[in-house]
Amino acid sequence: MIKLKTVVQQLTEENYQGIVLRFQKNRAEKFLSLFKHFRESDLSEEKLSEKLGLNKTAYYTLKSRLYEKIQEFLYTNIEDPRIELLSNVANIHNLIYNTPKDTAIAVLKKLEKELIEYDMPNELTSVYNALKKLHLSSPKYYEYAQLYNKHVAYTIALDKAEDLLSRFTKSVGEFLISRDRSMIELLQLMKAEMANVFRLYESHHLAIYRNILNISYALFIPRAQENPEEDSVEEMLAASWKIFDDNVRDANYRFLRTIFDFLAFEYYHRLRLFKNETPFFDKVNGKLDSFLLADHCCVTTLFLLSKVERYVQLNQVNKLQEEASALTHEVSKEDVPNFVYFNLYKACAAYYAKNYAEAVKTLSEVINSISLKNMLHTEVELKLFLALNHSMMNKYEQAEILIKSLSRKLNEREENDYENAHAFIRMLKIQMTSEVKEVEDKIRKLRDKFTIANEGPQRIMSFLKLDDSFVSELSRSIKKTAH
Repeated sequence: MIKLKTVVQQLTEENYQGIVLRFQKNRAEKFLSLFKHFRESDLSEEKLSEKLGLNKTAYYTLKSRLYEKIQEFLYTNIEDPRIELLSNVANIHNLIYNTPKDTAIAVLKKLEKELIEYDMPNELTSVYNALKKLHLSSPKYYEYAQLYNKHVAYTIALDKAEDLLSRFTKSVGEFLISRDRSMIELLQLMKAEMANVFRLYESHHLAIYRNILNISYALFIPRAQENPEEDSVEEMLAASWKIFDDNVRDANYRFLRTIFDFLAFEYYHRLRLFKNETPFFDKVNGKLDSFLLADHCCVTTLFLLSKVERYVQLNQVNKLQEEASALTHEVSKEDVPNFVYFNLYKACAAYYAKNYAEAVKTLSEVINSISLKNMLHTEVELKLFLALNHSMMNKYEQAEILIKSLSRKLNEREENDYENAHAFIRMLKIQMTSEVKEVEDKIRKLRDKFTIANEGPQRIMSFLKLDDSFVSELSRSIKKTAH
């Protein structure tokens, strides 16, 4: 399925204007009109085809060809200093079969030097494979054979490290939405496997992948005790930034540096060191659309909820609605952790704008889109937040249905846990019961109980601002600010 409208809306302004200019030069009026409509209007597919004077078949043909033209433009306008290098690597066969040996060797040695400077081991295997062939009768054959074998093995190790990090990140997200402690053993095994891969080679690339994994583990996974033999989070951050500074020509590091800005922000944010977290917050928030795409390296949407917490602490929640609306990022419901957190962020933005109806719509869509089986932690958080928004709209019947469902599930658990959820449920129940006297005082006491209990792995709704104005608003049986 072609998501053409999404692609057009996610284009940078520079790329958008570049495509507009190309269509104008080529007098491609139909393409230009459809392209601009996708960017600027909310017309339905049917209305668009009518406006352009096209039947259904012609419209979908135009749409398909527009998609191809956008692909072609983006493909030919990739800005990366390595493009020329990759082009030269692709031309190696021509060197072997069409160029005198000495000339071919000279070119390959120059290419080898450039690839080493950019640290591109996979491409170096092609160079050494060619040099082997050109030195078949020379003693240097064995030297290039060894270099070839070394870089093949190293490339495999890098691929394994990247795959390990991706699988680890996926598992961290699954742990966070389920809080299933049986998953911790799997995460520990992945951590040990990454350490084994790192020991095979002295590689700064492997060090970076290992540090992302180890810092993520330290920040997001509860541990019985610290390991005194392991580097601290601050030591791993410092070592990683030194690697970036020492390898400024590595194009991949331009993106991975932002991952470490995120990890540093999360580290200081958890320590409540707001002054320390600020520069890292600014860096990630300034590149938010591109950072969220790095969900194969870390659970990127966690930043969004930490951002809400930060704005709550700094009394800046008025920024949320505008910033959330400006995001062009989309998350597939198949990616459950990021889907949940991204939509929680959108619901938070609506809630703090007192647009409770929008928050209800967003949260309901999440609950109806995914299975919450074996995800009690996420179910508790989503449904309690949804019940709160219903209450803010004076829709107590819907809130009560959610509360009863959650109470039953929590009471059926063998573990005597989620005291925080029980306290919040009682808060909501009290404000729905008109016979109760001194409602505000009772809710304030339960708020304090919730706050005390709301720590550790079962912490929920840390994005809520539970100040006295919240208590006062929640205590009203009929809320004047409801939308």
